[in-house]
This record gives sequence, C-alpha cells and structure tokens, in this order.
Amino acid sequence: MDAVTRYLSAKSSAITRFIFEHIVLVLMVLVVTATGVAFWYMSHLQDRLVATLAQQGAQLQSRTMSEMRALYTSNVVERVRTHGIEVTPDYRKKDAAIPLPATFTIELGQQLGASGSGLKVRLYSAYPFPWRKDGGPHDDFEREALASLQKNPDQPLGRFETYQGQYVFRYAVADRMLPQCIDCHNSRPDSPKKDWKVGDVRGVLEVIRPVSALATASRQSLQQAFGSLSFVALSGLAAIGLVLGKQRRHARGLAEEINERRRVEANLIESTARFSAMNEASPLGTFVTDPNGLCLRVNQMYQEITGYSDEDMRGKSWNFGIHPGDQARVLDAWNDMVKKNSNFTVDCHLLRHDGSTTWISCKAAAMRNGEQLLGYVGTLEDISERKQVERMKNEFISTVSHELRTPLTSIMGSLGLLAGGVGGALSDQTRALVDLASKNSERLVRLINDILDIEKIEAGHMQFDLRPHELQPLIEQAIAVNRAYAVQLGVTFKLTASLPGVWVRVDADRLMQVMTNLMGNAAKFSPQGASVDLEITRRGDLIRVSVSDKGPGIPESFRHKVFEKFSQADSSDTRPKGGTGLGLSISKAIMEAMGGSIGFDTKEGDGTTFHFDLPEWTETHPTAAPEVLKAAPHRQRILVCEDDRDVSTLLCMMLEQAGYEVVPAYDGAMVRRLLAEESFSAMTLDVQMPGLDGRAFLHEMRDSPTLKDLCVVVVSGHLRNFPRVNEGDGLGVIDWISKPIDQGRLLNAVRSGIASNADGKSRVLHVEDDPDLRQIVASLCADIADFNSAATFQEATVLLSTAQYDLVVLDLTLPDRSGWDLIPFIEQLVPRPPVLVFSASELSVAESGRVAAAMVKSHVTNPELLDAIQSLTHKI
Repeated sequence: MDAVTRYLSAKSSAITRFIFEHIVLVLMVLVVTATGVAFWYMSHLQDRLVATLAQQGAQLQSRTMSEMRALYTSNVVERVRTHGIEVTPDYRKKDAAIPLPATFTIELGQQLGASGSGLKVRLYSAYPFPWRKDGGPHDDFEREALASLQKNPDQPLGRFETYQGQYVFRYAVADRMLPQCIDCHNSRPDSPKKDWKVGDVRGVLEVIRPVSALATASRQSLQQAFGSLSFVALSGLAAIGLVLGKQRRHARGLAEEINERRRVEANLIESTARFSAMNEASPLGTFVTDPNGLCLRVNQMYQEITGYSDEDMRGKSWNFGIHPGDQARVLDAWNDMVKKNSNFTVDCHLLRHDGSTTWISCKAAAMRNGEQLLGYVGTLEDISERKQVERMKNEFISTVSHELRTPLTSIMGSLGLLAGGVGGALSDQTRALVDLASKNSERLVRLINDILDIEKIEAGHMQFDLRPHELQPLIEQAIAVNRAYAVQLGVTFKLTASLPGVWVRVDADRLMQVMTNLMGNAAKFSPQGASVDLEITRRGDLIRVSVSDKGPGIPESFRHKVFEKFSQADSSDTRPKGGTGLGLSISKAIMEAMGGSIGFDTKEGDGTTFHFDLPEWTETHPTAAPEVLKAAPHRQRILVCEDDRDVSTLLCMMLEQAGYEVVPAYDGAMVRRLLAEESFSAMTLDVQMPGLDGRAFLHEMRDSPTLKDLCVVVVSGHLRNFPRVNEGDGLGVIDWISKPIDQGRLLNAVRSGIASNADGKSRVLHVEDDPDLRQIVASLCADIADFNSAATFQEATVLLSTAQYDLVVLDLTLPDRSGWDLIPFIEQLVPRPPVLVFSASELSVAESGRVAAAMVKSHVTNPELLDAIQSLTHKI
C-alpha cells in the first residue's frame, strides 16, 4: 500500500509539475476543445434561430404593413378628401389624386418585392373589385388563409413551405374593415359586396419571407463568430503568457497605485476642508439636500439668517421656515424646476426661529453624476434691505406722482385761466410771461410723465387697452395734434404715403404717445422750412409707419445707444436741443408691448427715418370707423303725484311736450318710494291722495336735507280747503294751480321753480386735499356747477350723507384714507352720483371700470376737464 501510495503521489506531482511547466499548452488544448464544442452547439442552434428570425420578421413586416395602411387611411385619405383630392385606384391617370389604401398597400408590397430581398407582400380577398385581376387567392395556402381568418380573424396563419422554388415562411393576417372604409366599400357601384360592417374580414395580408437568405446570413455570422472566438482565445493565451511574465512588474505597479490613491485621498480631504471653510465664510447662506429635498447640512450664514441651527434643519424639508402665505408659490416654482431640470430662483418671506419675518432670495440647482440625481444645493440671501430700498423708491415715485403733479395741475390750471381772461385783459408783456410759464410747465410735466412711464415699464405696470383701430385716422390725428409744435419750430408735417382701410390692434393713446415722440424729435432736428414726411406702407403681413426728417443724421458712435434711457447724441448741458432722452426708450417699450417693433435708418448729413411695424388686424374688416355712441341729451325729470289716472296722463302729456321726462305716482307709498330711490328736478302734487296728507307731507319734505330744495307745484281741485304759503305756513310751494289745469301757468311755474333752484346748476363734490387745486377747478367750472369741497375722507362722507350731488370729483390720495375707500360709500347712495377720478396716478383697465371716468392730473387741459364735468353732469 505504501508503494502504491508513493507511486500515485509521484504521478500526481509529475502531472502537477507538467501542468505548471506547460500551462500555456494545457490552456490551448482546453480552449480548442471548448471552442469546438461551442461551435457545434452554435451550429445546432442555427436552424432554430433561422426559423425564429423568419417568423419574427414576417410578423413584424405584416404588422408594419397593417399599421402603415391604417395610418394612411386615417391620417392621409381622410384629410386630403376635404381638400378636393380624389382617392382612386387609377390615380396615376389623374391630377390631384392619390391611391386607395388597398392600392397603396399592394404597390408598396410590389416595391418591396422588387428590391431584390426576396420578400413578397400579397393582399387578396374573396371579394376583389373587378379591376383587381389578381385580387383573389392563387394557391391552397391562400385559400386556407381566407377560410381560417374568416372564422378566427385574431389567429394569424403561418408555416414553412416551398414557394416558387424557394424555402420560405408564409405568414397571413386578417385585413379588417376600418370605420373610414365602410362608406366607400358599401357605396361604390362596382363593389362586389355592399353590406360591410366595421371589423369584417375584407381579405388577407400575406408576407412571404425567404428562409435561405437568413440561413446563409446566419451561417456566415456563425463562421465569423467562430473566427472571432478563435482569435480571442489565442489572444487570451498570449495575454496569459504576458501576464505570467510580467507578474512581478504588475505587483510593483499595484504598490505604486496604492500610494498614488493615498495621495489623491489626502488631496481630496484637503479640498473638502478648503471648500468647507469657504462655505462657512460665504456671505450667502447655503444648504445641501438629498434627492427628496431633505436638508443634509446648512452653513453658518444660513443659521444666522434664519436662526435655525444645523441640527434643527437636518432631516427637514428645504422649505422649512418659508412663510405660509408664500409656501404655495414657492413650491410651485420648485416643482417646475424639478420637472424642467432648470435652476430655481424665488423671493419670499421667511419666518425666523424667533418668530420675526424677513425677506430672502432663494436659489437652488440639482447636483448630478451623469443621469443620477445626488441632491440639491441652494443659497439664501437676506434681501430685506433691498426690499426696503425698493419700498423707498416706490414711495419716491408716489411722491413725484402726487406731490409734483398736483401743484403742477394747479399752476397749469391757473395759467390757463389767466390766459383765458378770467382775471381781466392781459397786457402783451404779461401775456408773454404767462405763455412762457405755461410752456415751461408743460415741459416739466412731460419730464415727470416720462420718468413715471419708465418706472411703470420697468415694473411691468404699464396698462394697455388694446383694441382694433383704423391706422390712418390715428396718424392724421397725430399730425393735427403736433402741428402747433411744428409751427413753433418752423417745420411742417406731411403724410406722403397713405394706406386707408388698414386696421391694427393697438392702444390708441399709447400709439399717439409714440407718434408724438417720433414727430417731436423729427421736428426738433429738422432745419427751419423743412418738412417731416410720414408714410404708411405695407411690408408683407406688417404695416410700417415711417417718420423722416431732414436733420443731420445720427452719428455712427451713438447709433447703438439710440433706444437706451437718458441717451442723447449731445448730452452736454449746452446742447442746442432739449429733452430727457427717455422718449425713444419709452416708444420702444410701448411698441414691443403692442406686438410691434421699432427701428431707424440714418445717414450722417442726410437725415433720419424712424419707423415702427405693427401686425395688420385681420380678424374683422369694418368698412368704416365705429360710430361713437353719444349720451342722449339730458332731460330734467318731473314727478307727477296724482291719484286720478286721467288727470295724471294729462299732466304727463303737458310736461313731456315741454321736453321734460315724467314719472307718475298714484298714492302716498309710491310717492315716498320714488323720492327715496330716484332724483327729480321738480314735482307736481295733489294735496289729497290715498295714503298722503298734503300739509304733513310738505312739512316732511322741508325737514329732509335731500328734499328741502325740491321745486313743488301744487295741482289740486281742493285748494279752497287747503292753507296756502302766503298764509304763513312756510311750505315753499312755487305755485298753487286749480283744476282744470292751465298748461301755460303750469309750465311757467315748473320752469321758474327749477331755475330758482341753484340757478339750474349741477352740484359737484370735489374731494381733494390741495386747496389751490380745488379753487382752480371751482373757478373753471363756475358757470356750470356749484362746488362743495372735502379735503379728507371723513369730510367727504359727512357731505355725501347730508346733501345730494350730481357728480363726485375724486382724488385717490387723501390724508386719512385712500380715495378708493369712498367708492363703496358712494355706491350705496340713492340716487348714486357718477364719479370722476382726477388724480395723479393712471388707473388700470379694471380700476377704470369702477368709475364713470378717470383723468390724470397734468395730462389734461382746462377745456378737457371742463368738457368731462359738463358731460357727466349733463350740462352740455
């Protein structure tokens, strides 16, 4: 046994030594053997692979053809029919025609068969159209396919067989009727079957795929794979030899790599420490989150801004501490950032740890490693000081708007009254001084308006009332408005190219502002005696308005600054031409807001042409400018109190013939209701009516603040039993008229009573804290209205509660409250007077809808203000 054991041990050692000494040879034998076995197994799988590929290819081809035919039917045929294109099998012989879906499928199959791939596609049916000569089945497989798919449309038929000398795989699927095809197949006269329904099997779509080409390709692939495998195996053996030969060198390299990695790790630790120090020293608060937005750490500045420590924030959502009122808006912005993979920026309020609130600006971005989201990093900045500066700026703008526009309005109004002769005739020297002061006031107003417009543009608060307008009348109006300015400079405006009937969608007032800027600049830089030419031309879908001057042109060095704020080619304080340099910047912003663009062409020494382009309005094509509805002439209203219907009708007819608007009342309850709800200039009264005692009612009226001055004419058949005013009863009746009625006496009494009531003037309440402006407006409108004034919200409510007014002129900036707070109070009055807002600020479109009219101080002239008050009080 010992000998046997030693023998076996020796043999084992010898084999082991041989293997180690000839390891490459052993590995080569193993590789060759494994390669041979793999090649045999791959060859065995070849046949199965070829069959599978043929079947899958046929299935894919049939599905593709079916989907293509359905897409062609639904997305091509149905659409082109609405454009007058015919769908027909003989489309090649006709213009504006495309093939039927079946024709398209058959011809596509023929094209595929002609490509040389051996692939064939057949479409056949048991009910072919007469013109399709080969539309029926040709062989047993096709007849079997028709019968099988008629019974089971969802079970395709496929098998391998020899077809036309080739070994092929034949695959057939049902060709079913689509909803879009029903009408055509059932309505065509030559259709062999006319009772088709959606889903019926119309025919068979067959794909014939040769197997021999697949087998050849597979065999070639197998040979290539075997060659590659052999090459890889030999290369692997060579590599093993090299590996064994260089094992020691690799070990030394590994040691060096380990040392290098240690150095990299040390550098990384140093960089991390440096970044951490920079993060802690950053003037911005920073936070890092996981992919779910939960905080991992925050820096020291974050803790100082929010009052929350790193431990407080760890594990909490990044938006912890955002004010509840801003949470929804902030989270919407964050979710939008996550969806679009963009950056996040938002300004919001933050509730600090101590309960105080501050403004912060928060920014964040995603951290990614390729496509993997690692988390988010963000910053916080305390912007409370910036918000304070913005608030101060807004307060300054408000001061400029109110504290400058209001006195300027008083100055301009006073100068206008003086120029109009309210203070008597002016000497030539005095008139020249008044004109000089008026012109410089207008310059100051333009400067203030430009500054405020720039502020509104930058804040995005400029309001636009975009409506369709015919363009040429607006341009002609601009020429008329600016003609006086051109005369002062010795130039003229000419419309040298017109385009009537063209409409654009613009804000007419803003367009006029742009035209005034462009025309004013052109006139200012044109020599005396020259003309400024205006043109309206068409440029494709755009309409261009051009303003050309004969001036010196714009220097090359200044052209890129033309539309910048406060830009002027000569910006020195000795420049010969005035202006703020804001007009063109404002014009550019206005045109872009209205969907247009503005530009210029210039040549030094040869003038400049500024132009703007607007899209033509084509939605409606009115042939004439819309008629402006004018208010119906105001008729004074008379309340006729008479219980006898016939007498009431007679009184109404007499008064209506005289031009009055008449409202009848037949009992005491109706009289009281109408007087409480509506306004009347006079009333006729029968002293004996149901539910009304004449004497008591007249005393009741004279005790009422709103009815004490109402003109009353008594018309009654019982005057002998009724004491008169001349008997000392103090009832304030204009006249006592007995029945039957004297029409002339009645009308004279009514007219004299209305005329004696405040001389027929309207009563206006002017709510304005500036006493000078109140005096100017009252003087301007003295002939048409009696003015009461209130300097505060409180005074206005008292006056509105104790007297009835035909109009309220309202300033929105009052010492105690906003003028808007007075609107709900006015809306409760019966009757409710209209409101004219006369303030330093422009109203939005929504705000303008709350009042009868709105005018901006320093934007209107005395005649414009007078016309507005006359219109609203019906004293025209």
